[in-house]
Amino acid sequence: MAEKKKNVRRYYGFAKAFIWVLLRTIGKRLMKKINAEAEPYTPKHKTFIIVANHSDIMDPGYQMVSLNGYVRFVAADFLLRINCVTKFLLGTLEGVIVKQRDKPSEILVEEILENLRAGIPVGLHAEGMVTTNGETGYVSEHTGQLVKDSGVALITYRITGGYLRKPRWADTWRTGRVHGRVVNEYSPEELSGYSAKEITDIIRRDIYVNAYDEQRKHPYTYKGEKLAEFAERLLYICPKCGGVGTMRSEDDKFTCECGYSLTYGEDAFWHSDKDSVVFDNALDWDKWQRGEWKRILLSSDGLIYSEKHQTVSKVADNEPHTVFTDAEMNIYKDRFELVSGEDKLVFPLDTLKRVQNASVQNLVIIDGDSNYYLISCDFPHSSDKYVAAWYYLTGREYE
Repeated sequence: MAEKKKNVRRYYGFAKAFIWVLLRTIGKRLMKKINAEAEPYTPKHKTFIIVANHSDIMDPGYQMVSLNGYVRFVAADFLLRINCVTKFLLGTLEGVIVKQRDKPSEILVEEILENLRAGIPVGLHAEGMVTTNGETGYVSEHTGQLVKDSGVALITYRITGGYLRKPRWADTWRTGRVHGRVVNEYSPEELSGYSAKEITDIIRRDIYVNAYDEQRKHPYTYKGEKLAEFAERLLYICPKCGGVGTMRSEDDKFTCECGYSLTYGEDAFWHSDKDSVVFDNALDWDKWQRGEWKRILLSSDGLIYSEKHQTVSKVADNEPHTVFTDAEMNIYKDRFELVSGEDKLVFPLDTLKRVQNASVQNLVIIDGDSNYYLISCDFPHSSDKYVAAWYYLTGREYE
């Protein structure tokens, strides 16, 4: 039986009014409180796709403040599972276009085009998630193809400071400057003369940010508490001893079992009063560890890495159902294994459709039969090493 097509304009009027009220009642006060500036901009076209880099969870807000109106953003399905409020506003009232991780991308593309055909502006964060390390991530050529196929205008938007004010790996917010602005607006007529690759290249150029290069050029102070806590969600290899999963954070300190010790400063860089700092920022560190992790993976045999205390859930109709509560996650050259007592889930790497980060440290695995598994744990760790392992062990680069 064919799925009934959504009426994409059903709640559009309500959403526009709701955002209009928010922008006029608390918008300016909130932006001032969080030391954020969104330069005002009036679009030249009524219907458009706005594409921005993804620096923190507030990014859609900056863009709507700049444009002074509602945009229907594409959002990951986990946002609907945060609480009943987000489920109602974003899901029931269709405040966003939900990216269902276990559904083919063609379904998402069609829903985006349906909104645009109905005259509703759509917002995309082309990287797919908040940057893990402060640099704008990979933008697929599919994004350029979508823009070209849509026949509407393209607005590019660039946000700086968001990652340093709230790194994806951190739990605490810092006080510090965030700035958002429209970079360019491209008309449908102009875009029609470009290929999908050329449009993708335009997007990559316009939205690219290296948070640490920006901070060196225009330094700001990012004050807060427990500045280093949960850095192991990103940084999983010690640059001093090469240990995997051996570093632990507490307050402003990040220390390895080998004794290597760092302090996270209010300038957003790593410092030490006892050691020579190998990498003073998370981006350079992460780029190095990806290469080191690839070397470890490809040069190892048998069990490569193991991590305990994983909770495994199977997601159906966007609701997680627990499979294991205390499993061990194992990486082999050809498979992932999740073991709980006598029970085991085996995922041959070359059959998996998707392995992705979700939220701050959860892992999503979509198997060959489109079963959707969510793996989480209570202690801070990096899910990104599993995503990288899937890419490297299946002969691909991880961008």
